[in-house]
Amino acid sequence: MGAIAGKIGSIYMKTTDAATTFTDEGCTNIDNTVWRITDDAKRYWDKATAVTVEVDATPETGVTIDYVGGRITFDTPLAGTETVTVSGKYWTVSELAGFYNWTLDIVADLEDSTTFADSGWRAFTPTLKGFNVSAESFWQDDKFLDRLGEEVVVSLYVNEASDIRYEGFSKIESDSISQPVDALVEESVTFTGDGELYYYEV
Repeated sequence: MGAIAGKIGSIYMKTTDAATTFTDEGCTNIDNTVWRITDDAKRYWDKATAVTVEVDATPETGVTIDYVGGRITFDTPLAGTETVTVSGKYWTVSELAGFYNWTLDIVADLEDSTTFADSGWRAFTPTLKGFNVSAESFWQDDKFLDRLGEEVVVSLYVNEASDIRYEGFSKIESDSISQPVDALVEESVTFTGDGELYYYEV
């Protein structure tokens, strides 16, 4: 398989001051282990609000929550015939900007954990993880300047046709404007991840 150029990305901003409550929203089965909220308009969940998951009207705690993307992963796969519902709060978002080029850096802090047992070789233990995004677009207005420090959703596609992408909450860190003498005004924006980064193929 050839390399895929990641040149399509979007930034989504929150359009409300407070998250909106949703109750007993239905979910779609992806592979019996992963389910996602059926209503795509409610797929970005408030990280400060606990999400309640029910299977056939019975609360289920053996799950992992994807707050970006509105997905739940069960510790034990379901049969696939169950009715899965979720309750919590979601953010209404709209596209703030699109980009023609982006770079994603996923990092892990490494702490020196060398001991005498390592025979003179350094050893490291990973601690905190994070991600940073730099993206380029043609300048349009001052929307990023006005929102420096605000939390947004970054969606970074490595294959838009197949919907393969990285998504995560992030905060706008910097905004740089470049004016060539013989080309369009360009804008470079950097984002710092605020929480987990998710990878989706469906």
